[in-house]
Amino acid sequence: MNVNAGYTSLLALQAELPPEWDSKGLRQEIRRINDARGRKIIVLDDDPTGVQTVHDIDVLTQWDEALLREAFDSPETLFYILTNTRGLDAQTAERINREIARNVQAVATEKGKSFTFVSRSDSMLRGYYPLETDVLAEEGSRQSGRSYDGHLIIPAFFEAGRVTGGNTHYMVEDDTLIPVHESEFAKDKVFGYENGDLAAWVEEKTEGRIHASECLVISLEQIRKGPDAVQEVLLQAKDNVPIIVNVLSYADMDVVSLGLLKAEEQGKMFIFRTAASFVKSYAGISDQEYLPKERLIASGQEGHGGIVVVGSYVQKTTKQLEQLLTYPEIVGLEIDVERVLDSEGYTQELSRVIAEANTQLAAGNNVVVYSSRKLIAVDNKADNFKISQTVSGALVEIVQSLETVPKFIIAKGGITSSDVATKGLAIRKARVLGQVAAGIPVWLTGNEAKFSGIPYIVFPGNVGGERTLLETVEKIENEQG
Repeated sequence: MNVNAGYTSLLALQAELPPEWDSKGLRQEIRRINDARGRKIIVLDDDPTGVQTVHDIDVLTQWDEALLREAFDSPETLFYILTNTRGLDAQTAERINREIARNVQAVATEKGKSFTFVSRSDSMLRGYYPLETDVLAEEGSRQSGRSYDGHLIIPAFFEAGRVTGGNTHYMVEDDTLIPVHESEFAKDKVFGYENGDLAAWVEEKTEGRIHASECLVISLEQIRKGPDAVQEVLLQAKDNVPIIVNVLSYADMDVVSLGLLKAEEQGKMFIFRTAASFVKSYAGISDQEYLPKERLIASGQEGHGGIVVVGSYVQKTTKQLEQLLTYPEIVGLEIDVERVLDSEGYTQELSRVIAEANTQLAAGNNVVVYSSRKLIAVDNKADNFKISQTVSGALVEIVQSLETVPKFIIAKGGITSSDVATKGLAIRKARVLGQVAAGIPVWLTGNEAKFSGIPYIVFPGNVGGERTLLETVEKIENEQG
């Protein structure tokens, strides 16, 4: 079926497909198989938002062997390592992935345990593909002597309306299917692309090394025949072939995951380039209600204000910020980006914002610190990185300089939330509590953090409607009593 032949509606697409496979009990079966295997599923997350579908697991922001030993000894099948590579240059991204692969292999050998890597990235196709999966495949082959049979490409993220059909990846907005290559995200200064058809996208991103026709495809029609049909396709995989996976729902995804586990039991080896929904399914993570306000406010800090830090420049974030600034219970503190790009202006601008933020938080007022919305960009990728890192560095310095413990912290945008977590709050390991709304995860900071035991809400730049950021703050305030 050619989805591009006039299908603009998700409902219309569904109507042309066989019904979903009866997935009742599949998630529990997936969990049982994983528990019996005793292996670790290790998600290398290229920004902090990837835990947006899971709960009650750990996320590491460092990957030294001591911390990895703790993770391997934990009872959970799954853990995340935050690499933040989407906010770094390609050379650094390669080094980090290689270093993690080697450290993990060393600890796994020491512990006598097996593991599987998932390279979690953006549901809008931004990030270092094929670099990251190439590095992981190369290191895996070098260390084990076995090559991977394939890498599964699964960018579907249902919580944010990202689905794949007919090999084309879509945003869903009000039931309308929008091919992602027509979105603002495809015009990204660093990770832009022209193709929403995933086989063509692979050819584009590999610069022709892999032709579109070489990709294996798992179609929706095959998935809806059940796990055995998926397994049959996966058993054909060899030589680390890209495998395009079409999915519209968790019912589809659970069928894929069970078929995948069956193929692995037949000796097949895979790595993964996916968005967040796959991890929940493949690890057998159960559904959980959104977190209540009691778990969004730091115990003992109820009298203080909370802080929202906004760095993302995508249009969705700007609209969400505009809505938040209409809320009477929040104080807006804008950072003039043109000033912080000047060394003298940087110090003056930050001193002003830091002083005001501390005053307002101590008085019990919520604040939103945000970079001015005029995007300052140049044609050179390296210089664009420097600009974004300078702005992010300013936001980090503000968090580092907070003297009042906030009752909650929200960071908006992938690079921003990563830098606030690792540099501003000095988090080494955090616990993922769950989500405050669809696709918006909440960490609990560890004992080593600048502020320990604080709910840290990681708000992706490309998630939610125009009012979702405002509604998150309202939920905390209006239900606080």
